[in-house]
Amino acid sequence: MRNKNNFFDNLEKIINKYPREYIVFGFFIVFSLIIVSKVFSYTVLNYDFYKELADKQQIWEVKIPVTRWNIYSAKDTIFATSVNLNDIAVDPMMPWDKWKLTVFLRDIVYKELCLTKTQKECYDWILKFLKKLEIEDFAYEEDYIKNLIFEWLKYKLWQTKVTSVLLETGLWADAVIRLKWLSMTWIYPNDDGSVYANPEEISSPESVASELSQVLSTPEPRIAYLLRKRDKRYIPIISKLSIDTSEEINEYLKDERQAIQRGILDSEKWISNFIILEPYPQRYYPEKNIASQVTWFIDNDWVWHYGLEWYFNDILKWNDGYIISRKDIQGRTIDPISLDLWDTYWEWARIYSTIDRNIQKEIEEILESWVKEYRANKGSVVVMNPKTWAIIAMANYPSYNPNNPWNVYELEKVNYGKYPDPLIDLKWFPVFVVDSNEWREYYYNWKKLLLRDATEDELWNPAIVKYKFANDFWPSVYQNDVISGMYEPGSIMKSVTVAIWIDTWEINEYDMYNDKWEVIIDKFKITNVSSQCLWYNTFAHALNYSCNVWMVRIAQKYGKALAYEYLNKFGFWIPTWITLEWEIYKKIESFEKWSTAKLFTSSYWLGISVTPLQMATAYSTLANWWLYVKPHIVDYIQYPNGKVLKYKTEVDHRVIKESTSRTMVKLLVDSINNWVASLAKVEWYNLAWKTWTSQIASKWWYETWIASTFASFAWFGPAEDPKFVVVVKLDRPRSSEYGWNTSVKLFQRVASYLLDYYEIPKKKTK
Repeated sequence: MRNKNNFFDNLEKIINKYPREYIVFGFFIVFSLIIVSKVFSYTVLNYDFYKELADKQQIWEVKIPVTRWNIYSAKDTIFATSVNLNDIAVDPMMPWDKWKLTVFLRDIVYKELCLTKTQKECYDWILKFLKKLEIEDFAYEEDYIKNLIFEWLKYKLWQTKVTSVLLETGLWADAVIRLKWLSMTWIYPNDDGSVYANPEEISSPESVASELSQVLSTPEPRIAYLLRKRDKRYIPIISKLSIDTSEEINEYLKDERQAIQRGILDSEKWISNFIILEPYPQRYYPEKNIASQVTWFIDNDWVWHYGLEWYFNDILKWNDGYIISRKDIQGRTIDPISLDLWDTYWEWARIYSTIDRNIQKEIEEILESWVKEYRANKGSVVVMNPKTWAIIAMANYPSYNPNNPWNVYELEKVNYGKYPDPLIDLKWFPVFVVDSNEWREYYYNWKKLLLRDATEDELWNPAIVKYKFANDFWPSVYQNDVISGMYEPGSIMKSVTVAIWIDTWEINEYDMYNDKWEVIIDKFKITNVSSQCLWYNTFAHALNYSCNVWMVRIAQKYGKALAYEYLNKFGFWIPTWITLEWEIYKKIESFEKWSTAKLFTSSYWLGISVTPLQMATAYSTLANWWLYVKPHIVDYIQYPNGKVLKYKTEVDHRVIKESTSRTMVKLLVDSINNWVASLAKVEWYNLAWKTWTSQIASKWWYETWIASTFASFAWFGPAEDPKFVVVVKLDRPRSSEYGWNTSVKLFQRVASYLLDYYEIPKKKTK
């Protein structure tokens, strides 16, 4: 007590010693020094931190809304465009009708996640929205789903304090361990290197900022700022709202404001100020899965991937520009939209493809149904115009939605009701089991799993939990198998073998041959499949029944040099140079290095690999009476100055004589009208057709077990004036190993649709 009195006595002596104005002056000097030191700290020592903090609070910057121009179908349907898609969030601190807001948001969420979705799609979206692993007894009913959404929204919207903030990411393991040793119960370090904290559990952020700064290597002011107590002013609801839903919300908010102004609506029922709509420029694909493996996609960082997006990137993109806008203290945009266009004017262009959207959509639906019907791994279809060599449709299944390209990584648990014979049903699909010793990292319903490939024994065992990709093939579905999937085509290309012989020898389809069932080459024996091939028959008969032995006899006639020359003319060992990335092809060694066995097996197309597009070009050559034309998938490019670059039909070279082409058309028409393929006949139309089945080559041999074939067909029509060439390939069908059984119905459905779509008049068939 005495010390305290002495202090005040001494202070009084000092005050009395000097004039009062000196004391006031001294106080202001000390106060000014404190202010200067603080300003120096803010503007010099910690300038970068506070500038970044202020910018984040006040400035919103994103790339300009239209950073890429459109890709169209042949009939002006937009396949790819750039739009602003809204994220919707809520400020829960607004004082108006929160109950009405919850009901409004419930209906919006239901519409986005479930209204037009299948039960599985709805369930998957609801799980993501609620952040749950599963929902027991989930009911695909509107009232039930809306109630789930309502309860989640009610819980979120009535929270008023920020209870979780991200302090740091990408920490090393030793830093995570040091954080755990601090025994701060309000810090939540994760094994993935991220660290979260709950500000509501911290009494003094400044007192712990120093200690955390040493571990996190983060400035103290930043940590103290992140750990401050504050009201929750932003609750995200849904990202990337559909355009229709965004327009519906904007229209509702507009109507509500007008109703308030006119006195029609009580201001207590106001919900507009709760809602935060933030536009983000997105590459948007209105047709979703349709032609996705042709256009491909732009990711969230505006990086293009493959397809037309990649090939024509330089003329689709603008140089980067930005939207700069100011935000208020609640994070709302208050200066929409001040544009800073930095070097945005460029030689952009619109790409108009040759793809017919209607045909593409129908073909994709047919292909999906038939892949599932025949339990195939996947399938591909290409439709070409044999006169112009324009690609009318190019489809693959499984496919993906380029608006959500990363969904291809989703896993699902193996359901034995869906795969009753797992060794067959799951073979050749990626299937995984949990293994903490030898593993790769995956995520299933937001939970990290350590998985490795399942062994064949594990496929059999139902007691072992297994996972597979929901789309079966992971990112492999990005691949356009029409141009990137090589395989040995088999009997379909016997048409080419016969065409070569007819083109080089004076024969006709009625000339006879004697088939003795087998040919022996060294230690190898080549035989037929059909007993119809035996004894004396015509060349037409040999082609219709795919007689291997007679194909070998034909190859013996024309020899290695001519075989090599014609195969090059047909374009099998060169790329088509279609304007898509990742087209592949396989060159074959010079004919001087061919063995006799190589010549013989090439006659029925073993040991020679092609793509579906290359096969389509071969049949287009037969259909257009002999010419090889450069295929194209872009019709024209339109520039802003009005200039149009048109892709013209460009004849490259002659392949066979016109007379040979006409003979081959007659043979292929006879096959479907009068011979073995008569079950595939479409009444009142002459169609040219060839089906095939080819075994899949392993490293040292050809697979012989179930699901070990490619099955498909090629055809064009009408034969008198072909409008389209179609090539279909199914990979590993399980319901039947023969292309004939798996392709007849598919052929008839595709043929009937195209004939009707092009309004081709019926006529009496031959």
